Amino acid sequence: PGGLETWLLLRSMRTMDMRVKRQSESATKVVAWLDSESGGRKFGVEVVHHPSIPSRDDHKVAIEQMPGGCGGVFSIELDTEDAAKKFPGKLELFRDATSLGGVESLAEWRRKYDSGVPAGLVRMSIGLEDPDDIIRDIEQALKAVRST
Repeated sequence: PGGLETWLLLRSMRTMDMRVKRQSESATKVVAWLDSESGGRKFGVEVVHHPSIPSRDDHKVAIEQMPGGCGGVFSIELDTEDAAKKFPGKLELFRDATSLGGVESLAEWRRKYDSGVPAGLVRMSIGLEDPDDIIRDIEQALKAVRST
């Protein structure tokens, strides 16, 4: 790497702790909404995979090992393959991409790249956007895939 790349890396490392903390806190809030009967479950979310969910078997270990939060990456399983396939394209704040951990929120229909995963699986990475805005965006996208 050259001087510019080194400078960019050092600059981003200075704020990494704050960014990861924000992403983890936001993801925990989004995941709680997705896993609730009045939230995502109402719109076809069947499973939410994130260790912040208290009913998960790995929750206790995750809290012990990750006292700063459970991270900004999680996945959901929608009730149909068609809904999961369309979902990333209906999101407005998210980009449909495979990369994880950036400052922008990303979502991808994982089956597009891996035939060994459930057909309804969508992997998501939460960025630095406001978590309430993220929830509103997810809700409108879930409604949109149900109406098409």
